Amino acid sequence: MSKDKQNDTSTLSARDRVYQYLMKEMHRGTLLPGSSIDLKRIKDTLTVSSTPLRDALIKLESEGFVTIHPRSRVTVNTLEIKDFPFLYNVIGGIECTLIIEGLNSYTPDVIAQMRELNAKMKQAITDYKMSLYDEYHYAFHDIFLQQCDNLFARRILTPIKHRLWDFPRRNFLHEWYLKAFDEHEAIIRAIEAKDVSQISHALKDIHWGYELCKNSIKVEYNLE
Repeated sequence: MSKDKQNDTSTLSARDRVYQYLMKEMHRGTLLPGSSIDLKRIKDTLTVSSTPLRDALIKLESEGFVTIHPRSRVTVNTLEIKDFPFLYNVIGGIECTLIIEGLNSYTPDVIAQMRELNAKMKQAITDYKMSLYDEYHYAFHDIFLQQCDNLFARRILTPIKHRLWDFPRRNFLHEWYLKAFDEHEAIIRAIEAKDVSQISHALKDIHWGYELCKNSIKVEYNLE
């Protein structure tokens, strides 16, 4: 599902409206990691009852965004450095599997689309336009699911990507994002060559290689 579709609230259930509202509040930085959620304000703002609010919070808790405490207290979860090896390994492993399983579906048109999105990401970083970068970044990685869609993979990847990419950045490491452009191109070349070993290396060891990214992660997410 595209982010545009996710942002269309006209046909959403009450639970989904609450869910998307809270996700936007976290993305904007209105709800910061470690902060408590004012449940009465949410109900008043969205004119919803306790039931859809509760259901949305249960979904958010299952995805790792919030923690529901006794006495109706809910807090936004923080992201700690110890979480990243797990998150990176999960994404790298699943994306690698998706690409290899769907390898024959990567036509020249799909490869061209990937290169176009990668070029747009680089330009957005050069222009310091992070919202545009995020849009193209999501679209690039979503291609792996488009070419080999799997319900379980999507359900696992989507909340992890939101967790990593949708919260306000504490710092902006320009060089790290530019380096990702080269990593994306290496992934594209490996797919183009249908080289399974290089696909695995480019995804799991380099692009989602925690040890290579560890120092940048600490700065980007203010975890030092």
